[in-house]
Amino acid sequence: MIDDFKTQFLSRLTQMMDLRGVTERERSGWLRDLLGIDTSSAGRKMKGFIAFNLEEVSKVAKALNCTSDYLLALSEESISGEQHLPGIAFQGLGLQTTLVCDRLPDNEVTVMPARMVGAPENSEYIAWISREPNWQPTLIAAWQDPAQFVWWIGPVQDIPADTPRHCVYAYLALGPGIGPYRIAVLDDRAETAELMQSYLEQAGYIADTFTRTEALRNVLVQRRYDAFVLDWSMGRGETTEALMQEIRRRNGSAIPIILMTGEASEADTERAIELLGVRYFQKTVRTPPFRLVVAQLKKDLRELS
Repeated sequence: MIDDFKTQFLSRLTQMMDLRGVTERERSGWLRDLLGIDTSSAGRKMKGFIAFNLEEVSKVAKALNCTSDYLLALSEESISGEQHLPGIAFQGLGLQTTLVCDRLPDNEVTVMPARMVGAPENSEYIAWISREPNWQPTLIAAWQDPAQFVWWIGPVQDIPADTPRHCVYAYLALGPGIGPYRIAVLDDRAETAELMQSYLEQAGYIADTFTRTEALRNVLVQRRYDAFVLDWSMGRGETTEALMQEIRRRNGSAIPIILMTGEASEADTERAIELLGVRYFQKTVRTPPFRLVVAQLKKDLRELS
């Protein structure tokens, strides 16, 4: 496959798999059986480490009932005569769902975990809301509690005075016992991030890895994670302190954030622990704390459920 198409191809491939009911855990096996290759090769193809040839692209398109041109980003129509409408997705708390609705304005909607006014304290919701404050007349609106970083949805008259309100396009109540959890891993060393990913996946979690802060920020617009494992120093003087503040604003004070680093100063780690409520693990070459991080996440996520 031509390299220029790789990123868009993989994005559209996973998108079509989602629409056809192929879950993330099933993707490598599905591709292995379709192409007659081994599991390792299938997994590497799904991650972009091994290219698809045109024959394989054709097989995948046929199996997913879409066109090769759509997968290669040469067309916006996934099926001849049918315009493909990608929905606004939410992934988190072990739940993956996409809302396709002609009421959703392009690039103006975000998806957030929320609480409902008047609902039991342990009830959880997902709300599709306007990204910016919106004062259109509506019965139900969303607003953020600045003290707890928690999003609320409910009647407009329940919004505290002088609090920006957001338009609610849709909301979904979550049932009990949803799992597995999805973890975001950020480290400027790809091998460290992938090792952490392997430990998390062995423990039954879904883990996504990132080596650039901006890449994770872009994903946070559409995807909700249940916990974060972050490095401190991202090179060239950049740290993840601002990212951790953003995660707290978006997801609240309870979501687990683990700082796994060997480069932060004592003052930096103390500030992160006290102000942002993160947990800190010292990262060394000889004794990386992967197992300790997994054990801590299990405890923190169990306390949240």
